[in-house]
Formats: sequence, structure tokens, C-alpha cells
Amino acid sequence: MPFTYPFNLTQQPAASVPCGFTTNGLPVGMQIVAAKYRDLLVLQAAKAYESVSPFIMPLELNTNVFK
Repeated sequence: MPFTYPFNLTQQPAASVPCGFTTNGLPVGMQIVAAKYRDLLVLQAAKAYESVSPFIMPLELNTNVFK
């Protein structure tokens, strides 16, 4: 995960929330980041997103991606 280390260095809270899948069946996520010590804000934002857009696993995964 090359995009997470800057937030570890700056001690910023971050959360990754699943958003869906590409047309090829690959997962897509959204990273929510806030200022230092704003952990609660990140958790509230993640919960708010998931409540209006719940993650639903597809019934069939596209296995052609891995061939």
C-alpha cells in the first residue's frame, strides 16, 4: 500500500472504505484522512459513507482478471 505511509509519518488518522468494483472485478476503495488527533472524525465519515452506500459483495467474481 504505497499511499498509506505519508499519513503514518504525519500521524494522521486514516481509514479505507470499500466503494465497489471496477468493470474487471477489481476492488475499489476510498481513503478518508483527517488532521492529527481527529480520529473520531475519520470514523464518523467512514460510518456515514457506509450507511448511505453499504458494501455489497458481488455474487460472482470475474476470475478472468487473474488469468
